Amino acid sequence: MGRLPRGVCRLMLALGMVSQAQAQATETCQLQGRWWQSGQAVTADAVLNLAAQRPVVLLGERHDAMEHHRWQLHTLAGLYAHESDMVIGLEMLPREAQPVLEGWVAGELSEDAFLEQSDWQEAWGFDPELYWPILHFARLNRIPLKALNITPALRQRMASEEVDHIPAEQRHGIPAPRPANDAYRTYLEEVFDQHAMGQENPNMLERFIQAQLSWDVAMAQGLADATQGSALTVGLMGLGHVVHGHGVAHQLEGLGIQDTFSLLPWELEECVLPDPALSDAIFILPTPMPDASS
Repeated sequence: MGRLPRGVCRLMLALGMVSQAQAQATETCQLQGRWWQSGQAVTADAVLNLAAQRPVVLLGERHDAMEHHRWQLHTLAGLYAHESDMVIGLEMLPREAQPVLEGWVAGELSEDAFLEQSDWQEAWGFDPELYWPILHFARLNRIPLKALNITPALRQRMASEEVDHIPAEQRHGIPAPRPANDAYRTYLEEVFDQHAMGQENPNMLERFIQAQLSWDVAMAQGLADATQGSALTVGLMGLGHVVHGHGVAHQLEGLGIQDTFSLLPWELEECVLPDPALSDAIFILPTPMPDASS
């Protein structure tokens, strides 16, 4: 049975023409294109007005998903309408690329020059076409962009050495991370097991966890620095750094920012809603239209 209009579905349920499970699935699918918060549908204005009052908002993404980046752009525009004093933080580039981001926002660089000078392909590698609309949005509105990431070499160094033994200028002043809570540690152990290719060396597991925590705290510190001017600071980063508040939000708490607001996009699978505890609010993405060429 295809998806039915909500009113029709309820009538058919009352008449015993569809099952409770079919009715629930249909009503769930009607939530596509809407915000989901605390187990109920809410308006975009309600979510974005609340988010814009927080010092830091995290927008998760699957890096290779165009729909996620379209959602990010629309959410950024909505937040900007509520609070135009904004900074956008990017996981995509390390601290060394900060002058390039400033040159881009100032209108001093072409797209080709931006990619070359930021070393985009080496530093990030995902198709820049996914990110151009967001980068142009920032440039059009002169919204500062902030590089949040660190190089893999520094991340590994922070994972294997005592952070305080690394000169502050070599680690951009990034502090030692807070320990992972139990739930995050379990999640990271599962990720490690999936990619460790049979390696059971506990030292490698600990280095992996510390590298992830260093990644999280680096982005948290970059976001925290951006809030010093009282701007609304919005961080764009992978879903794993956002879900359940275990990653960057946890590190922000350690830096004194207690009220981070996290938002996620979500694709429905078989019309089953996500766990509301994943983030403060979730946008249910519409099912993509079939490719016209297929």
